[in-house]
Amino acid sequence: MMKLVKKYKFTIIAVVLFIILMFGVYQLKEWFFPNEGKAIYGERLVGKVEVSEETYQQVKETLNAKEKVQSAEVRENGRLINITVMVQNDTSLEEAKALPSGLLDLFTDSQKGYYDFQIFVKKEDPAENNFPIIGYRHHNNTEFVWTKDREKTDISN
Repeated sequence: MMKLVKKYKFTIIAVVLFIILMFGVYQLKEWFFPNEGKAIYGERLVGKVEVSEETYQQVKETLNAKEKVQSAEVRENGRLINITVMVQNDTSLEEAKALPSGLLDLFTDSQKGYYDFQIFVKKEDPAENNFPIIGYRHHNNTEFVWTKDREKTDISN
């Protein structure tokens, strides 16, 4: 056995050094890229409630059928459903805040209890100071909460 070790001692040393080097490279990779290969949201999406593409299509169709709406887009991001609505320039704040009425009826109770909903209402006119507005509904609440109404103020006084 000793003769075998003496005969292949440089090969054994090379193999051991290679194994140590590979272990060191792996540790460096874990140190520089700790979250690689892991879910973006971690454990927060365990027990996820699925929403079908047909439901999202119904939301878009319902919004597009409203008089002041020009376009609507729906995106799911983790536990948040974002709805972006482009309205006509003559839309008032009250009309914009009424847009999500009836939308939540398209979702099941389990979906409403799992997801937060956020609606962005925009106008094409960038000079409109009260827009965009954002409505947010937490999964534990029943109503949307809106950004405060903003008035154009003169701060030169």
